[in-house]
Amino acid sequence: MAAEKRSEIEILRRLHRGLRERRPPQDVVLDLVELGAERWLSAAGARDLYAMMRHERARRAAEPWTRWEGPVGSSMPTTWRHHPGLARAYATAAVAVTTVAVDAGRPVPRDADPADPASLREWLGAALALLGLPDDEPPPARSRVPRRPAAVTWSGGTYHRRGKPRGARGERGGHVDARDRMDAATRRDRLPGVSVRAYRRAVRVVLHLQQRTDVLAAERDREAAVAFGKARLAHLVTEEDFVACPATAAFTAYYVARLAMRTRFTSGRQTRPMDTLAEELLSGALAAPTLRPRVLASVLTRWRVLDLLDDAQCGELMGRYYEQLAASARLLRAGFDPHRDPTHMIMRMGDDTSTWNIASRAFNQARTGWLNLTRALGYDDVVEASCPGKVPALVASDVAAWHRLDGHDQHVDVKVWAELPYPWDVVLGDDECPAELVRQVCRRHGIDPEADGWTQPYRQDLAELPAPAPDLVHGVTVSSPLLAGALRRIGVFSGQAQSAGTSPGR
Repeated sequence: MAAEKRSEIEILRRLHRGLRERRPPQDVVLDLVELGAERWLSAAGARDLYAMMRHERARRAAEPWTRWEGPVGSSMPTTWRHHPGLARAYATAAVAVTTVAVDAGRPVPRDADPADPASLREWLGAALALLGLPDDEPPPARSRVPRRPAAVTWSGGTYHRRGKPRGARGERGGHVDARDRMDAATRRDRLPGVSVRAYRRAVRVVLHLQQRTDVLAAERDREAAVAFGKARLAHLVTEEDFVACPATAAFTAYYVARLAMRTRFTSGRQTRPMDTLAEELLSGALAAPTLRPRVLASVLTRWRVLDLLDDAQCGELMGRYYEQLAASARLLRAGFDPHRDPTHMIMRMGDDTSTWNIASRAFNQARTGWLNLTRALGYDDVVEASCPGKVPALVASDVAAWHRLDGHDQHVDVKVWAELPYPWDVVLGDDECPAELVRQVCRRHGIDPEADGWTQPYRQDLAELPAPAPDLVHGVTVSSPLLAGALRRIGVFSGQAQSAGTSPGR
């Protein structure tokens, strides 16, 4: 039975929802064909579009028994992880603080948004002042004291892992132990009518919420880095702007799907996001009478796109890119081991490579967009005065060994970054890195600072050929999404031992 034909607005709304998902390009292509995207393409572009459509339809028809409705490669999550907020912890703290304020005849702090760290910190400032507590940095929610790896034998093998931290909330064992509460006389003077039990309960829950608010703020930075590193500012595009121009929507949806493609386990280069089909869709969008340049600029900061924006729009966009740059810089600063040799960016035991690589990717993407926008606005003097360097990813040790077997060494960019001030210190205002210093270091290592994206925005040198995204399990290509899911469940390619009696068919 043929599927019911959707209206244009329904297709555009589906494409807009896909900006916040990890849809593979061939899944988006099915919607583009139904939208009639061939009207914006040349004969070669239409050929590539229909070739990807036929590939995806053939794949789905070849496995009807699987009832597979998810996208290709969906052995991994198809949506970004999002912290739900601190609704329960905030509700508990709000009740305790309100009780103290009412009993003492003091004003109750204004309500806060439990999903917004800034709103929670404003509420906490009023609550801490009410309870007579210092408004300084809380102790960490988990122990940060380095722990020695312990040998563990499991399934006939021995490996090393770090022990769990002692205590539920760090080395001190609680919240209040390291903080100054009011003594009895001061409490009776400042909070008359408040029982010691109500006061201490309020202190406990408020300090607990303060610790968790710091964790929430770090998670928000991580979420921003994940979303931005894969899809730039696509998550900020409103549905109204997106559906206003079908040609702009077609390019944006397809290009975001290309940006969000998963990385492959390879010793060569990764697939670049811009392919020939995306180039043609971009040309069609730029020629459309209903063009929405702000939507294009949210995912692509080429100068010919930025030239369509006025100075106010470019300035607003530059502010957003710098916010992402700062959020990524905070993540990088928190995750960097000061004892690491910066010339050796290879994973070691205990490294949080996931967070580091998410943050470094987002930082480099935001840096490229910021450089494009400063050049477009004519702020060359800003870049000359402060030009933060690129941040290399942490390479898995097996990939590094593969590189050495192929006769390669670490990328030369690692040598440049190691001689420059840390980029997060430059962005957060704790160090200086003028563009001339970057040029000197690049020349010392035989690198062209402009062509290689150190003092000029990075440029993709050539467009890729359109191709469907492969099914991946931990970066390894697998021929079938059903097989990909089965292999992932039983631990293949993950470094884990397979469960006894487990097989792909079960």
